[in-house]
Amino acid sequence: MGRVVLSVFNEAEAKTLLDSLTPKQVEVLDLLVMHRTTKEIAYQLDIAPNTVDQRISAVREKWGTTNRKDTARKYAELLEACGKTTCGISPVDDPGDEEEATDQDLPVDPVFVLSDAGLMASHPDWLDERVSRPSGLEAFDAKFGRTGRLVAILVLAMIMAMTLASSLAIADALGRLI
Repeated sequence: MGRVVLSVFNEAEAKTLLDSLTPKQVEVLDLLVMHRTTKEIAYQLDIAPNTVDQRISAVREKWGTTNRKDTARKYAELLEACGKTTCGISPVDDPGDEEEATDQDLPVDPVFVLSDAGLMASHPDWLDERVSRPSGLEAFDAKFGRTGRLVAILVLAMIMAMTLASSLAIADALGRLI
């Protein structure tokens, strides 16, 4: 069955907490709620990653949240209590809209279905090509983690040791021929 989440904030409390934010903190929180990393937020806003962390820390101090995840969750709840959304897409259909959407499945349980991908692809922020994908060692870390990196370093070290040992053996054999 679907889960109904009720906001713990009334609209006046939510508006007061949201008004305590600076416009720059709001920019960062909007992207944080969209699950962007510090690097991605910094790149998109053209600021230093340290500045992103400082803005999030300032909000955490104001609101008394313990981490980024709690801060993002609280921000989303406050926006919901005020009737606002983070992506510009209404979270709930208007009650006056009696037309059913034919391009989206509406299952009983909230499950991602293939037709939902059409909605995601149409959002311009999700198609932002400036957000970099991890490459090189970052991609390796994303796929295998820290342990994978350690194993790769050990394997490369063994290959280098074997190459060095075989080079010395060849040099020794050539030295005996001369």
